[in-house]
Amino acid sequence: MLHMLNEIFTIYSQYSGTGIIMVLFFMALIYIAMSEKDRSNQTILLYGSIVLIIFIFFPLFYYLYITFVDASTYWRLWWLVPVGIGLAYAGANLIREHSLTGLMLILVILFLGGESIYSGELSGEIDLAQNAYQIPQNVIDIVDDIKANEVDEVTFAAFPPEMLIYVRQYDATLRLPYGREMLDERWSVGNGFYDQMSSEMLDFEILAEKCRYNSVRFIVVNAMKPKLNVPQDYGFELMAQHGMYSIYVFWGV
Repeated sequence: MLHMLNEIFTIYSQYSGTGIIMVLFFMALIYIAMSEKDRSNQTILLYGSIVLIIFIFFPLFYYLYITFVDASTYWRLWWLVPVGIGLAYAGANLIREHSLTGLMLILVILFLGGESIYSGELSGEIDLAQNAYQIPQNVIDIVDDIKANEVDEVTFAAFPPEMLIYVRQYDATLRLPYGREMLDERWSVGNGFYDQMSSEMLDFEILAEKCRYNSVRFIVVNAMKPKLNVPQDYGFELMAQHGMYSIYVFWGV
């Protein structure tokens, strides 16, 4: 029991980050409990939140969830708690009832509790958006190039691991022989095609076999990786180069 409680609180601490948002949310619940007169709003924002939080922190519920669902997704239950809606509702009421004083109080709280995502530990992990899709521009250029040169009614293409999370966000009509599940050890199963595409040495003889078996017409590879053999000897033709990535057409399908 104590061990499960520790795990639950660890998950909560990972979800809540610095904790300021959840502190504000709990304060908002108190404010709603004291000032809200509408029964429907009380039921949804106050009682609904309390019930959900009790379930999330209840060890038996945690045990049933990790046993029959998935331990790694337990933190997502916090998405069910209307944190943003509760904060917005309480803040709007505070401004409505106390006008300038309420507005200044909220601005001060947000200023003290906020942090620029482009500073601190996160600064090295965040890139400015390159386009409206907010995905790497080279992925867009490569997919556009493939679609402009497709010769089959349904186009299959294989991409390196670092592009898998972006391709179908941009164009869901492109078929892949493996998807982003390969990046997660909990979901992935053995896939020889992916193993070859992610290996440090590109073997185009094996890649040709995988393309033929999976009806893959295009492959995108990191041009900086060493090649065990010559792509053209196994039915590949270099179609285009986009920065450090090469697009090959396989004519053996």
